Amino acid sequence: MIDSGDYGYPPSTRRQDYVLVLLQLLWRMRFDLLVLLLITVLVLNDWIPRSWTANASVVRIMGIAASIFLGFRNTQAIGRWWEARKLWGTVVNVSRNWSDTLRAHLDSSRSPGRQERKLLRLQVAIVWQLNFQLRNFWRRDLRELQDQLLKDLKLPRSTNLRQLGQLRGVWIGDLHRAGLIDGFGRLQLMQVGNGCTDAIGGLERIRNTPLPASYEVFVRLLNWLFILLLLLYFHDLGPESQSRFGSVMIVVLFLMAERIGAYVEGPFDADCSSFSLPLNSICLTISHDLLDHATDHVQHLKSDDPVRWD
Repeated sequence: MIDSGDYGYPPSTRRQDYVLVLLQLLWRMRFDLLVLLLITVLVLNDWIPRSWTANASVVRIMGIAASIFLGFRNTQAIGRWWEARKLWGTVVNVSRNWSDTLRAHLDSSRSPGRQERKLLRLQVAIVWQLNFQLRNFWRRDLRELQDQLLKDLKLPRSTNLRQLGQLRGVWIGDLHRAGLIDGFGRLQLMQVGNGCTDAIGGLERIRNTPLPASYEVFVRLLNWLFILLLLLYFHDLGPESQSRFGSVMIVVLFLMAERIGAYVEGPFDADCSSFSLPLNSICLTISHDLLDHATDHVQHLKSDDPVRWD
């Protein structure tokens, strides 16, 4: 027999959520769809010069060119999203290593519980501050959690991520000078801290360095030019409803493909949609792993649903 556990199932998009994902996409595309509607009206009323009309060969060549550039851009966008997720996975692992290394090296005979709790809170505060600085927005109850962590550490609310990282090094040195850890313990803690710093640097690079603006603009213009030529081409085929319906579907799907790449390119967007990473859920996982039940009052915000996570 096979029994089910209480660990939850791996996240997956349920079929009943397909409509929600589509609505999220259409909402973010609302201005593009308005522009598409305007162009369609111009084409149907023959308000676009007939000299712009292209033959089938030109439309096919433009379609191939647009597909190549669009495919490359979307591949890079997905790569950025996936790299950001892997770096956040590194932050999760480093945080757990931080907890395990502290417990391994602090001398249990000296009752170091207060120092251990302080350093665990510091790591959790670093993770939340990273979340907030990457996205530049936060839920109020999660901000209150961060404020309480900083208050417990006797730090001001304005403490930034870099200051927290520097404080980690200072406190590791204090542990060593106080004789609570030996030289090897200090080295291991610094290595774990450096691993966290490396992951933070990678995440900041992704946030602060989008794909080149020139390439973004070129792909955007090429995509809209192809859409215009495609609409003109299908309009010239005649009034057959099947041709017009097919042209609309092709144009909308092509526009969706281009827009999905643009949205996924920013994994720290503020819309908390299925295009962004579930940073709050990741940080809540780290908080629970390191502080156990101290964050139970906000665990209800954690979601394993890829459509609703934030």
